[in-house]
Amino acid sequence: MKKLSSLSVFFPCFNEEKNIPFFVKESLAFLPQVANKFEIIIIDDGSTDGTKKVVNDLEKKHKQVKVVSHSENKGYGAALRTGFSTAKFDWIFFTDGDLQFRLNQLAKFIPYTEKNHVIIGYRANRAEGRIRAFNARLFKVYIDLLFRIGVKDIDCAFKLFHRETLQSLHLESTGAFTSSEVLYKLKKRGEKFIQLPVQHRKRRYGSPTGNNLKVIIKAGIEALSLYLKIKIGSLVKL
Repeated sequence: MKKLSSLSVFFPCFNEEKNIPFFVKESLAFLPQVANKFEIIIIDDGSTDGTKKVVNDLEKKHKQVKVVSHSENKGYGAALRTGFSTAKFDWIFFTDGDLQFRLNQLAKFIPYTEKNHVIIGYRANRAEGRIRAFNARLFKVYIDLLFRIGVKDIDCAFKLFHRETLQSLHLESTGAFTSSEVLYKLKKRGEKFIQLPVQHRKRRYGSPTGNNLKVIIKAGIEALSLYLKIKIGSLVKL
């Protein structure tokens, strides 16, 4: 198998103390198969359970593990932005720390890195339940109406980028809209997206936060704010 020269993998986490040891173990076993050098970054977004102790112990035990902690819960988008800015290697991959995606699915992304800088997953199945799946579809329709990104699964947390694509990418949102903002701004820059199916499975431990009404409202407001800023900026230039 072709290997990447170097790879930064980061996991945004909020109250994932039971999941973290599993994905770190999985990462340490799998990543040497796809990258010559790699780092595992855990973004602790102000967790209130035992996450802090778990990640600090893992950082001391494994030289490839790096922990970045937010003093308070800043939101999913803020965790993504911290991951992007902390990652130091040629390729940057992120997925959630809830074990709903098997990391080894990244192997089928690697061949596409020869000619592409953005490879994103879409869920071939959705395992989070009907209500959350319905909300996700509504959010996708809303984002496509505003920005016409046109990807199959806009909020799928299984994405691989070449570091160059993210350099000087000015992100403004801090909530669940951030992943969509990344794709929108890359599309405006002319980047082409390769979309590949990934399997999704039910969460084993912990509670999801993506279906929280405050999270959804914040994402909607941030998306609308960016859209209005773009439109107003276009009018000012006329």
